[in-house]
Amino acid sequence: GKIVYQKRLEPRPGRIWSSPILGDGKIYYTSQHNGTFVVAASPKFELLAHNVFADDKTRTNASPVPSRGQLLMRSDQAVYLLGATGGK
Repeated sequence: GKIVYQKRLEPRPGRIWSSPILGDGKIYYTSQHNGTFVVAASPKFELLAHNVFADDKTRTNASPVPSRGQLLMRSDQAVYLLGATGGK
């Protein structure tokens, strides 16, 4: 394939060992020590969000896992389930 764009994430993520995932028109990159970056899956670079777990300063090496419209994320400290439950 061809490179559509090449851009550094800000704030700098440091090391990213996990695989990016694509879902709902977004690409999720999880860095080891600086949270998750959400980028629009489009021909133009757009950083949509940068999220961190304020109470969790441990490493994150695992890739996020999409499940039923939610995201499972794991750090060295905890497993997180993110997203609306839809009342179910």
